[in-house]
Amino acid sequence: MHHTTDYAAIRAALEEKLKELTTRVEEIDANLSQHGNDDWEERAKEAEDDDVLSAVGSLSLREIEQIRLAIHQIDAGHYGTCTSCGSKIAPGRLEALPFVTTCIRCA
Repeated sequence: MHHTTDYAAIRAALEEKLKELTTRVEEIDANLSQHGNDDWEERAKEAEDDDVLSAVGSLSLREIEQIRLAIHQIDAGHYGTCTSCGSKIAPGRLEALPFVTTCIRCA
């Protein structure tokens, strides 16, 4: 199986991305927990910023879960196989989105 080395490199890249995302989520949580400003205009701006941070945090959490699942797939020897239909995931799709666990048809 000559893909083992490729999967090891993918796994390492996924681990690095996981670390970055975890740090981002921690920073967002810290920013969201800071106390607000006394000025009402500043509070309105902070609330708007908090909404954006919260949305980014939610996206990051979803991506973290996808990455963890892909790492689990690699460790279990199932990486590159669609979790929905069992077909092989196209190499180009895995290259573009190494954390995907479904083929393009099932996505």
